[in-house]
Amino acid sequence: MSDSFLEIGTKVTLGIQRENAECFFPSKVEDIISDRIVLGMPIKEGRTFFVGLDEKINVYFPQKGSFYCLEGLIEDKKYDPIPVITIYPICLPYKKQKRSYFRLKISLKTYVKSSDFDEWIKVYTRDISAGGAKFSYPSLIKEGSIIEVAFPDILPEMSLTSRVLRTEKNRDRHINTYDVAVEFIEIDESICDKIVKFIFAKQREFMEKGVDDL
Repeated sequence: MSDSFLEIGTKVTLGIQRENAECFFPSKVEDIISDRIVLGMPIKEGRTFFVGLDEKINVYFPQKGSFYCLEGLIEDKKYDPIPVITIYPICLPYKKQKRSYFRLKISLKTYVKSSDFDEWIKVYTRDISAGGAKFSYPSLIKEGSIIEVAFPDILPEMSLTSRVLRTEKNRDRHINTYDVAVEFIEIDESICDKIVKFIFAKQREFMEKGVDDL
């Protein structure tokens, strides 16, 4: 059912539901046996993340400029020679539109310009997704303000028009004491794709280094 979408070595992201949120883990296809798919077991902070037999899991992966989701049930788990899970797909892969759910905690160099300042201010993100970001900032920005935000490591030579959703003061910091959450507005599909691909690549990089999100 998924032969034309996935092959051995394909890098994917696993989505596992916990309480009211979906947790994401980088993984890859280790083997395909008939209509079963063998995947690297989800890892968090260097340890295997518990998943149960018959638990539903989502497998996300990019293909031909789009992002797909394959839903499956966990049928088997093995820890030797490497920790893997075997899933049984319960539907055909389908395009996944809500990519803003893929959020990465990372300190990423960012430039911000608001109507109050005529110059770019260098800050660092707390996290980022295809739908928005949170960054540390030296002063209060009012909710609803429209600002420009640039991520040179992801989108060189362009900025994103953004709306401030909230600003919270962090009293534990002495510089850049405000955390500002923004949503991107007027962003097209190709830009979303670039951000999500960056997030997937960073997740895989963290997995290979054996570390959690920064």
